[in-house]
Amino acid sequence: MDNNLIDMFIGSEIEVKYISALLNEQNIKHMIVNTLEESTLAGWAASSPCNSTTLKVHSQDAEKARNIINEYIELSIK
Repeated sequence: MDNNLIDMFIGSEIEVKYISALLNEQNIKHMIVNTLEESTLAGWAASSPCNSTTLKVHSQDAEKARNIINEYIELSIK
């Protein structure tokens, strides 16, 4: 199994959690990294809430995840 993680989406924690739920519905394993939360716990703030959270996906699932994320983006623009 390929354990390489790819950054698939960077946005607010709310957006990333929503996309995370979409990926969970399709059994796509992923990881969420919230730099704002991590840095706040460390005693300093590293980013704004608008782009503080990164969604990472295993490289073997990248294409399926990309399709789901692109569909989410298209629907949210309309």
